[in-house]
This record gives sequence, C-alpha cells and structure tokens, in this order.
Amino acid sequence: MESGETWRSGPRPELRALTGLRGVAAAVVALAHFRPPLPYSAELFLMWENAAVDLFFCLSGFTLSYVYRRENFQFSSYLLARIARIYPLYFITLILIGGAYIWPTIVNPTTYPTAMATNDFLRQVLLLNSWPAIGSGVHWNFPAWSISVEWFCYLLLFPLLLLKKPPRSENFKLICFIGLSAISYALFMICFDRRIMNAEIYAAKSQWSYLVNVIRGIVGFTAGWIAFSSFEEKDDLYRLCTRFSTGLWLGFLTVLVLWYLVGVPSQMLVFLFPFVVLAATDSTSTMSRVLGSGALHFLGVISYSIYLTHFVVIIFIGFIIALSAPDTLSIWIYALLVGTTFVISTGTYFAIERPARNAIRGFRRRFEKQLQVPR
Repeated sequence: MESGETWRSGPRPELRALTGLRGVAAAVVALAHFRPPLPYSAELFLMWENAAVDLFFCLSGFTLSYVYRRENFQFSSYLLARIARIYPLYFITLILIGGAYIWPTIVNPTTYPTAMATNDFLRQVLLLNSWPAIGSGVHWNFPAWSISVEWFCYLLLFPLLLLKKPPRSENFKLICFIGLSAISYALFMICFDRRIMNAEIYAAKSQWSYLVNVIRGIVGFTAGWIAFSSFEEKDDLYRLCTRFSTGLWLGFLTVLVLWYLVGVPSQMLVFLFPFVVLAATDSTSTMSRVLGSGALHFLGVISYSIYLTHFVVIIFIGFIIALSAPDTLSIWIYALLVGTTFVISTGTYFAIERPARNAIRGFRRRFEKQLQVPR
C-alpha cells in the first residue's frame, strides 16, 4: 500500500511481500530489456517480461481494492492520488527520451513523420496512447505503454468495480481466474504485435492487436479485484493458496524451467498470478518472508522508478554500446546498465516521486481546507 493513503478510518498495514513482488517484476522487465549475456543462455529465465507486466496489473487491482472502499470512496481524492503516484516521473521520462532519442534521430518524413510524432506526443502527455480507438499504441519510453493502460483502468474500470459486489462462491472465483487468464493468454499469443509500439509508420494485420494490451490490463485488474475479495473474506480459495504457497511458487518455477528447456510460452505464468498474489499475502510463508525482506522490499519501493527509467538508461548508455566491441565489453556494459539503473531509480524515487506526491497531496489538503472555510 502506498504511504499516506487510507482504508476506512485509517491506514492499513502494508503487505510487504506484495511490494517485494512488484520489485521483482520491475527488475525482471529491466533485466530482460538489458538482454544480459549469461552462461548457458540462463538469461532466458529473465525473459518473462511480458508476463511480468500482467503481474503488475493483477497487483494493482488487488492493491487498489485493499486501499479503497465503496463506502468512503471520493473520486476526486482518488484521482489526484493516482496522478500524484504516476504522472510526474512518467512525464519527465517522456520528455527526456523525446528530446534525446526520438526527435533528433527518428522523426523523418519516411519512417515517422513529424505530424505523427506530434500526435503521439500529445496522446502520451495525456496518457491516452494505449487506449482503444484513441491511441496509436506508440510509446517513446517503451515500457510506458502499461502506464497508459493502468490510467485507463484507474479512470474507467476500478470505479465501476467498486460499485459491484465480487462473486462470493469460491468455485465461481476459480472459474473467473481461469477464464480471465485464458482470455489474456489467448489474445496475447494470437494477436500481440510489438511493432505497433515502435515509432514508425506501421499498420497491424489485425485490429485486435491494438486492443490486446488494454484487455490485458482490464483482465489483470479484475483478477486482482476478485483475489482481494478472497483475501478479505479469508475463504477456502484464500486458505488453499496460503496453505499450498510452496506448491504455487514451485509451479511458477516449473513454467520458467519448461520455457528454458522446451520453449513452453512463459506467458502461461498469467494463469498463476491471482493465486500467487493471494499466497504472498500470508506473511508467515517462507516466500513471503523472502519477498518482504529489506532488499526486495526496497526494490519494490523504487519499482516504479526502475520501470520508467531503465529504458532512459539504455538510450543514454547506448552510445557506449555502439562504440564498443560487444564480445569483449558486453558484461561490463551490462553491469553498467544495472548499476546505473539502480542508482538513478533510487535518486528519482527520493528526488522526484516522493516530493511530487507530497506536494500534490499538500495542495489537495490546502484546497479542501479552503472549501471548508465559512463564507
């Protein structure tokens, strides 16, 4: 849970393992994009970055349900908190990559016309470029496509979920988890087209390709919302997940091993995410203690910065990669990417994320006090 947000009449205790799990997912995305040259092709164990984003969506649906209740939900306060959470760093990284990478080297009449780039920029500023019918799907800071999807879910989906009662039957919840995961998996495997997110003139073969990402967000958020209802009720599904936590994590590892050995799609992990999130809420399990440990918890605290800044690091250190011999310097470049990302993410968290959130929340409190002054 984010500091300063409340549940009912006061703050709810943080579920540290979920914060650590978010940190692991962010690290996997960054490491996969760095493409480390590990012995025996062991980097394949990191190449589940697409599924890691689906884990973000599930965690977000669970966490928002944990923080906000229908009885005391105020859309204006909620919306301002969401803007404070995601927008300042998102906007800064968009400007950095636009200024250093897109405009000088990519914008040209044949591959990416200026008019198209300008429209994409405006949609990115408004967080609309992954939205159906509105967006083109292009994102200059490549990982930021999921932030646009999260914004869609923040603005349109989650308030609707709060108005609905989640299913009470454990069997129906189980069917929902499997059905939602199957939709996400099938659409990704059949229709996902990474090229639509590149800064170039391109039209996907299927219109579903432009909907895959936002549907993944809707599915993940909804699964997280349902998982929270099991957590809140401590029903049989919750008890099974926490009791067999070790088995779930072994299943997670098994998918990665099969991906490494025989090429079973790592995207199959989406079927495990609602159950893994529930299992992680049990602070007494071994894996939850590991995820909630100081190092992984801190990784989770700075996970948003890791997620948004690592591509900026890739762009700027790319000059070194371009001038070096990959066979001799790749390990050192990889170490430089990892170390620089960690340092910059820590810095942006303390210098940008936290101060921006505190400033926006302070503005909200002052505004609310002014409204309460009698006239």
